[in-house]
Amino acid sequence: MAWEDILIKEESDILNALNSKEKKKLKKTLQAAEPSEYFGQDFTKLGDLIEMMQSLDLVKDDSKMKKKMKSINEQNVDMVATASKLRKQYEQLYRQVRKVVYPKSASSLRDDEK
Repeated sequence: MAWEDILIKEESDILNALNSKEKKKLKKTLQAAEPSEYFGQDFTKLGDLIEMMQSLDLVKDDSKMKKKMKSINEQNVDMVATASKLRKQYEQLYRQVRKVVYPKSASSLRDDEK
């Protein structure tokens, strides 16, 4: 975080209108809601598990099981695609909310990536 951002944030109209307890709570909640790199990890782990299952001889030798695992894999791929779209929407909404709280420093979050 740049020194300039710290100074600009302190000039936030919304934060200045709050008492210290409310200000602290809003800052913590805003920080906790920031998009993280963990958003899609569960889908990736499930994909790894599915690949591992598909590589087992038990699955390879059973046509019903093979077909079922293929279907599960396709469903996971669909979920990953949906999650990616949701992630982008989440980031856009987060930037909008953050810009309300910190209007002058919102550009530091790559606001132009809409």
